[in-house]
Amino acid sequence: MKTNKKKIWIGCGIFCVLSLFLSSWYAVSFNDSRLVVPMDFKDYVFRAKDLPMIISLVLTCGYVCSLFVMLFVYAGEKQRQVEETGVTRKVNPRLGWLGVLGFLGFAGFATYPVDGSVFPFAFFLFFGFFGFYYEGRVSGTFMDERFRENMVRARLKAYRISFRVMLIALIVLCQGKLFGNLEYTLIAAIITLSLALALGIFLSEYLLYRYDHDDQADESEE
Repeated sequence: MKTNKKKIWIGCGIFCVLSLFLSSWYAVSFNDSRLVVPMDFKDYVFRAKDLPMIISLVLTCGYVCSLFVMLFVYAGEKQRQVEETGVTRKVNPRLGWLGVLGFLGFAGFATYPVDGSVFPFAFFLFFGFFGFYYEGRVSGTFMDERFRENMVRARLKAYRISFRVMLIALIVLCQGKLFGNLEYTLIAAIITLSLALALGIFLSEYLLYRYDHDDQADESEE
C-alpha cells in the first residue's frame, strides 16, 4: 500500500475515533447518556440531540467495514504476488500485537448481563492474530519444495487440531442445556468456535516457523 493511502486511512481512523469520543462526551453531558449506555430500543424516540452520536456511529461503522474490504482486497493482491514471485509476503512481526484484541472477548461477560449482547465473545477470534509474529519471522522467504511441504504439513496439523476441538465441543454441548440454560449453551458455542478458529490460525503460522527453523538447524549441523 502506498504511503499516501496509508496516511489517508490512518487520518480517517483518527477522525472517526475523535468524532466518537466527542459525540459520547456530548451525549453524557447534554443528552442523558442516550446511545452511550445500554438502552431499550423498542421504546426509542428520535431526538435532535441524538444526531452527533448517530452520525459518529455511522461514520465509524462505515470506516470499519471499508477497512475490512480494503484489507481483504489487499490480501488478495499480496497472495497473487506471492504466487507469481514464489516468495512469502512481507509481514512485520509486530503485527502479532493485534492478538491483544482477543481480550476484548471478555467484554461479553459484562455486556451479556446488561442487555443480553453476546457479540463481543466473537473477539476471541483475534487471539489468532498472534500468529502474525511467526509469519513475520519467515516473511520474504523463498518457497522451495521443502518450505511448501512444511507449509502444507503445518496447516493440516493446525486444522486437524482445531477441528478436533470443535468436534469435542459439539458433542459436549449437544448433550443438553448448559447449566440448564439454552443461552449459556449458545455463549459456550460462540466462545469455543472463536477460540478453535483462533487456534487454527495461530498454529498454522507457529508450526510452519518451527518446522522451517528445525530444518535449517539440521542443515547447519550437517
